[in-house]
Amino acid sequence: MENVPQSVIVGLGLGGATAFFFFIANLYVILHFLQKLIFPKRQFKWLNAMGKRWHYVHYFGNIIFIVLALIHGILLLPYASFWHWVLITLLLWMGFAGITLRFTKAPANVKKVLRNLHAKWYMFVIILVVLIVAHIASLPNFPFPLG
Repeated sequence: MENVPQSVIVGLGLGGATAFFFFIANLYVILHFLQKLIFPKRQFKWLNAMGKRWHYVHYFGNIIFIVLALIHGILLLPYASFWHWVLITLLLWMGFAGITLRFTKAPANVKKVLRNLHAKWYMFVIILVVLIVAHIASLPNFPFPLG
């Protein structure tokens, strides 16, 4: 059996940590999306309360997620596909837009445009689809056994 380089082992480990931070940071987004999909006319008090308290987890969790994703991508760069570049571009956009929305005093018209390209359910779905496509597309280039 072939020896797996340490950078690949660390990169795969960071991939798991990255997925964990993505899930935790976006837990409210996922639950809200499912609520809108399955029960579009129903309101859940616990979910509304979670949304009001979850913002800082979302902000800082996604910053950690993007940093880990970049390190994961750099370590596994030789095995990346074109879709990984699309994914990295989307993640950087989401990070830029999120930081601009939350931490700057940008004009209201700018924030409206950013909100439509950041804080909508379709952006989450696009990220998720590109994430899955990128990782499936890179499997033929990955020479080491997984799992």
